[in-house]
Amino acid sequence: MKEFIKFTPHALIIAVLAGLMQLLDLQMGDLFFAWTGFAAWACYFLAGCTIKGGVKVISCWVAGLVASIAIIELGTVLTEMTGSPSIGFPISVALIAFFVILCEKVPALDFIPAWFVGAACFFSSNNLFSGDYAKSVPVLLISCLVGQVFGLITVFLRTKYGSMIESEA
Repeated sequence: MKEFIKFTPHALIIAVLAGLMQLLDLQMGDLFFAWTGFAAWACYFLAGCTIKGGVKVISCWVAGLVASIAIIELGTVLTEMTGSPSIGFPISVALIAFFVILCEKVPALDFIPAWFVGAACFFSSNNLFSGDYAKSVPVLLISCLVGQVFGLITVFLRTKYGSMIESEA
């Protein structure tokens, strides 16, 4: 029970940050999506909870956006050539995925989960903005940056709280 009580402030920190993320969503309208910020926040933790990892998330997220646009543009061209989206888009996805996976060998771009999460967020938000990249891409970049900042804040506050608990023990 004592360990549970010691952990409660950590849960409160996350709860306050999560509420703040949602408040940002409500206040910023179509300039920020909390669901995308939460996805980017999770990527921060998957990348190791460091500034270096956060920078890698951002670079791979951006690369995922570029890859997503390439999928749509190439898929459109291939669909026009073949007369079938059932042919054009699967070929486009396969070709771009091939090149994405090759980036596992590029140190600055080797965090492939961020490529895929960024791409998933792109395809979802792109539908919301009716295919207008000039609207969807800035929202995704802002949301990714906010997610990384929330990751930094989470680690900072948890480390501070952990230090306080250890010094009391």
